[in-house]
Amino acid sequence: MRTGVAYMGNIVPKHIGSDMDEMSKLRLDDVFVAIQENDFIHFPGKIKFTPKIAVEHGIRPLAIFWGALNLFGGGRSSQFLLDHPEGHQVGLNEAYRAEGCYVNSICVDRVKEMIDTVAAAGFQGYFIDEPTPLRDCYCRHCRLKFGHIYDDDLAQGSPELRTEFRNQCVVDYIATIADYCKSTHPQMETMTCLMPVDKSVWQPASKIANLDNLGTDIYWVNDDNGVEEMIPIIDELGDMCRLNQKTHHEWLQCWYVKKGQEYRIAEQGQILLRTKPDALYVWAWNGQMGTAESCEDPVTAWNYASQILLSAKEL
Repeated sequence: MRTGVAYMGNIVPKHIGSDMDEMSKLRLDDVFVAIQENDFIHFPGKIKFTPKIAVEHGIRPLAIFWGALNLFGGGRSSQFLLDHPEGHQVGLNEAYRAEGCYVNSICVDRVKEMIDTVAAAGFQGYFIDEPTPLRDCYCRHCRLKFGHIYDDDLAQGSPELRTEFRNQCVVDYIATIADYCKSTHPQMETMTCLMPVDKSVWQPASKIANLDNLGTDIYWVNDDNGVEEMIPIIDELGDMCRLNQKTHHEWLQCWYVKKGQEYRIAEQGQILLRTKPDALYVWAWNGQMGTAESCEDPVTAWNYASQILLSAKEL
């Protein structure tokens, strides 16, 4: 089983190297470097130095654009949208919303530019982070696309058609980015994670030809859900991945874990070990210490997650 971890990163080679030393002791295969828009402008050390240092430690560097367009994942602070307000989502009341719209070509083109940068730096894969339906965007681009498909007004369309449309936009975005990666940087693995709440787009996403790797993240550590209930969810996605020849990965939560709930990391992790996805990944390194999404007791949380990662290598 492949293993890996999301890594908020560092900009100084000495500190990157120290973290990679620890990752190699855990026998990690992959590191997902959470690159923010500011890293392309103000803190390029994360992009410049991490791939080479990771490879020197036998770890594959993968890029994830964390918080890009105020849309994908946490850490949302989009310089691009400050400079390009035309990329924002627009509400039904015609007011700008904080997030960008991935139906808008100007936003997609910026993501492609960032992919070009990380590919040139030596990253070996690109991870499309939790694309989810844009339920509340009525920008010109969403309206035009809806009108082209259904010959109707997005604002007036039935709830069923709007849901179908929003789901299709997720699949179209993943396909657009995966196609771009494979046509421009064929050496890069293309990956995405679709949340359990977006299960309706799992099957069409699993059929995207240029998508290599598909997973989900059952983040139940702070909930009371029985961990055995994870099994049919994991198996359902695993079956889709096998049918469509995709690598199947699963994420284990080690972020924003409430104090006293750390044991749930081990419980969920044991389920992931039993169900044996192709890859098991942990979000995030060291319990995401030092961020607004840190575990309340990151040391204890990370100890549990580390044991799961080590156990995965014994299977």
